[in-house]
Amino acid sequence: MATILKLFLLRFLATKSFGGVVASLAVLALPIAGVLKVIGLPLLLVLGIVGLPIALVLAVVGLPILLVVATVGVITAFLGAVLATGLALLKVALPFLLIALAVWAVIRIFRRDKAPAPEDTVGASI
Repeated sequence: MATILKLFLLRFLATKSFGGVVASLAVLALPIAGVLKVIGLPLLLVLGIVGLPIALVLAVVGLPILLVVATVGVITAFLGAVLATGLALLKVALPFLLIALAVWAVIRIFRRDKAPAPEDTVGASI
């Protein structure tokens, strides 16, 4: 089973360049890290939880340990920066979005009450 898993990972990683592999691993790890951060885990713990499986995947494939450590470091630094700025932007943008949603709902409620009744044009006389 381990041989089949290693073969599958090697086939997946061999068809892409190293930059493509790093980008695809980062794209896979970002939603997981976002969910863990929203749940309330500290940022360093989230980065450790996300970085460990990436390191294991790269080590199982057989990359040199220095390359594995450097790649995991780059991915976790990128994820840390994205999570920190994304949550800061969310804290700033969320009140504006909620106010805009409330205004839109109020306008929609008042427009529904004042909408003119549709005219019946099927039997209109000439």
